[in-house]
Amino acid sequence: FLNVMEGVREAEKGKVIFISSGGAIYGEASEYPTTENYRPIPLSPYAVAKEVAEKYLHYYKHQFGIDYTVLRYANVYGPRQIPHGEAGVVAIFMDRLISGKPCTINHFDDEPRGMLRDYCFVGDVARANLAALSSGNLEACNIATSNPTHTLDLFNAVYRALKEARPETDRSLGNPDTGAARLGDIKQSCLVVDKAREVLGWEPQVDINEGIKKTLQWRLNK
Repeated sequence: FLNVMEGVREAEKGKVIFISSGGAIYGEASEYPTTENYRPIPLSPYAVAKEVAEKYLHYYKHQFGIDYTVLRYANVYGPRQIPHGEAGVVAIFMDRLISGKPCTINHFDDEPRGMLRDYCFVGDVARANLAALSSGNLEACNIATSNPTHTLDLFNAVYRALKEARPETDRSLGNPDTGAARLGDIKQSCLVVDKAREVLGWEPQVDINEGIKKTLQWRLNK
């Protein structure tokens, strides 16, 4: 990140669009849904790195006049997302179901449906980045839908879409395994997007069910 900032400084032109993480940087927020004014409480090394990078942006603006816009993504999903490592759960669910493998819902003891997350379709996210090229200077904007979904409900939507596209899909796959929440997991995350509407002229257009169908179509045709 600092190499990028130094490159911009040496070029003496350009604006930085920084991709932060509203799904991580706010931590287990007491304000829910969460606005950009909420003080970050990062609970993982990834989230800490995002907050530190945002502070560096303030520094480079103050010292060198470099403009920037911060986009705090919710949980992004869509075509071309790989199902490996720390990839998004939509890609993981699709890959396992298509391969005939069972899925696992990780959850806290008091919520068997899993975590609440704000899933935003990649096409909507791409439009937010284009909007930030010419607006939102020196602002941080949440990029999300403000409509949270439990992991189990997300799984059911993916399974239904696959069953519709491939009726021969094994019905037993519709009953996922369960597992404990992992270190650094946040119970719930949902972001307010009013500022993005006002500052960027942006708002989400694709709901979760439509987005899952678009993603599945790509996955089956690739």
